Amino acid sequence: MLKSRYSAVESLKIMGSASKQLMGPNIEVLLWNIFKCQKKGWQEDFRTLGSGKDLVLLQEAILNSPFDSHFNGSLMHQWIMACSFRNVITNIETGVKTGSTVAAEKHYFSASTHSEPISQTKKMLLATVYPLHILGQSLLVVNSHLINFVSFKKFKAHLDQVFQTLEDHEGPILLAGDFNTWNGKRLKYFNELAQTFCLDEVKMIRQTRLNHLFQHLDHIYYRGLEVVGVQVHTNIHSSDHYPISLSLRTVDFAAIK
Repeated sequence: MLKSRYSAVESLKIMGSASKQLMGPNIEVLLWNIFKCQKKGWQEDFRTLGSGKDLVLLQEAILNSPFDSHFNGSLMHQWIMACSFRNVITNIETGVKTGSTVAAEKHYFSASTHSEPISQTKKMLLATVYPLHILGQSLLVVNSHLINFVSFKKFKAHLDQVFQTLEDHEGPILLAGDFNTWNGKRLKYFNELAQTFCLDEVKMIRQTRLNHLFQHLDHIYYRGLEVVGVQVHTNIHSSDHYPISLSLRTVDFAAIK
């Protein structure tokens, strides 16, 4: 029975070493749901896309696999992974993983209150805070994978949980992930919350996918930052999600408040 295949872990692991002391003024970002590294060519695409990135936000990342060496031995990025469940057959853990060239000065993770049906697995959010080159300012990064095959009420509860992590941060924010916004009601509520927190969505040109019900599931929202450029890598097929590269520039958040 599928239900017995998974167990909850809700743990955090820190790997690798950061290569810089401060984040900015230019910040290169990669956002990607990597489909548990199941598709051929994933490693090559990951190396290419991750090169030169200051922040790498992964969903459906895995732990206890042959790919661990990419993260444990990294001298470029500190990797923090928040795991939400473990496959009891393979021992592979799954969750969200954030890589950064600057060590996080704070981190927080939380699993969804509700579980996916059948598998009974939960989804995870990971919040990390990085010191910026602007004296006294820090960047909050929230990497999220929203619960999927549930009622709107349960989806709303998880999204509320994600936005609660933003409440006490007064500086720049980057909120990104796979939000499973496959219908208009979910996306509308998402945008209402984003507006409440003065977040803008990164606009991008991309293609819909049949397996996503022709809706966009991956989103990036920001505050106190300037978008320089964005690219959706529709030529990459080593996941069921297209990777997104984003170039940001910091601004003096205190001056624009």
